[in-house]
Amino acid sequence: MPNVTTHKQHLNVRTTQLEMNPHGSVGGNNPLAEDFTGKLQEAQSQIEQLQQQQAEVERQKVELEEINAAKDDFLQGQVELHEKLSTAVTSMDREIFATRQELDELEQARICFAEHLEKINQLNPDGWNNESLRQDLTRAISVLDLAEDEYDQALAHFSGGRSASVFGATSSKPKRSNTASSNSEFVSTLCNGFAFNLPIILLGVVALIVYYVG
Repeated sequence: MPNVTTHKQHLNVRTTQLEMNPHGSVGGNNPLAEDFTGKLQEAQSQIEQLQQQQAEVERQKVELEEINAAKDDFLQGQVELHEKLSTAVTSMDREIFATRQELDELEQARICFAEHLEKINQLNPDGWNNESLRQDLTRAISVLDLAEDEYDQALAHFSGGRSASVFGATSSKPKRSNTASSNSEFVSTLCNGFAFNLPIILLGVVALIVYYVG
């Protein structure tokens, strides 16, 4: 009997100690529990780091997508603007060349017209002598014909350009040559007619001077 009582007392003491220490240890520290707690905290810390890294990756992904979209917009705008500017520059170069060429031709036409105008102003039928009236009239008519021919050539040449309005009314007599021929040969022949007829005109002028002086 005493042995049974003693054994029950030992069991009660152990049960009381287990209740006081839920970790099954009489002492206040349990190495297994501390190791588990440390690993749990470390795992939680790693999870937080992974979450932060994932958020950073997502942020960088969104930023990269925005940069790529902006780059694509830039490249598309660059190509479109390059095409527009290139086309405009080419068109401007052609327009400038055509304008300069037409201005040069207008200048040549103006010089020839001014020379014809000066010669026409010098024609004075009232001062012609009756004896040489036929010759003087023939020379004067040739001067008018030459001036009118070159005027008609200039009118045909510039009729399709921006300078068509400069000439005003059309010619009063039929063209001596077709329009295509006049256009293609206008620049080279504009003043040639005057040059070819210059000796005849000069001879007429000299004859008039000799006649009046004599």
